[in-house]
Amino acid sequence: MNITLESIESRRSVRSFTGTPLSDDQREALETALEQSGPCPFGSVPRFRIVESGSHAAMASGRIGTYGIIGNAPCFIVGAVKSTPYGFVDFGYALEGIALWAVGAGLGTCWLGGTFDRSGVARSMNLSPDEVIPAIMPIGEPAERRTLIDATMRVLAGSRNRKPWSELFFDNQFDVPLVDAGPWARVLEAVRSGPSASNKQPWRIVRTGSAGKLAFHLFLHEDRSYNNAIKGIRIQELDIGIAMRHLEAAALALGLPGKWERLETPPVAYMEPLRYFSSWIM
Repeated sequence: MNITLESIESRRSVRSFTGTPLSDDQREALETALEQSGPCPFGSVPRFRIVESGSHAAMASGRIGTYGIIGNAPCFIVGAVKSTPYGFVDFGYALEGIALWAVGAGLGTCWLGGTFDRSGVARSMNLSPDEVIPAIMPIGEPAERRTLIDATMRVLAGSRNRKPWSELFFDNQFDVPLVDAGPWARVLEAVRSGPSASNKQPWRIVRTGSAGKLAFHLFLHEDRSYNNAIKGIRIQELDIGIAMRHLEAAALALGLPGKWERLETPPVAYMEPLRYFSSWIM
């Protein structure tokens, strides 16, 4: 899946749509994007399908998730994944890849991980006993004007606000903020600009090494009560997958080297509520 840096940097959550159905060409391209959303870093294989709004009217209007109110979405991307130790991370990685592809295709999306009709969606997915539906995503042509509710929810969510670098990125250890990221500054900014549940921005990254032996180690600053607020769904692990996709896609777009690898021994000292997930190794 080809994702440009411009798509990453211009991505925003869209809650207001024109209601125009996807064209046959758009739908075919979206189906291809769903198929090409992997492979995922931890080896999970999320599966996705397109659900028309008319077939699930309860999802087409009303408060259906933590990002607020959705208006006139022609369809939704619905996905399922096995509830494994890193399944939610892989789901976040895959679905965010689709969201970034959508930007380049002129379509809008929004993560919905909260209170939508999971039972109805589950029936449409024919879930196996070990599968769950972590989130859904409306997709369609963005409306020129946001609805009043949309604009209000965007303000309440603080969608434009981002934590400063000093709270997110560190140099060799967690008490030293990263000051000079060199050519990796735009990559880390791509992570910083990514969406997260309730805009909590729970990712933390520590850079180690020097020159051609740099590594970036990804941690979750976990809010345990929030992460487990939805039974069976570890919602902040979706955010880690989103961060992984943004870092990887930005690095590839800039021609910078590396790949994701989970190290057996975490490379830096850390304390709860931090949890280590993976490292971008050159």
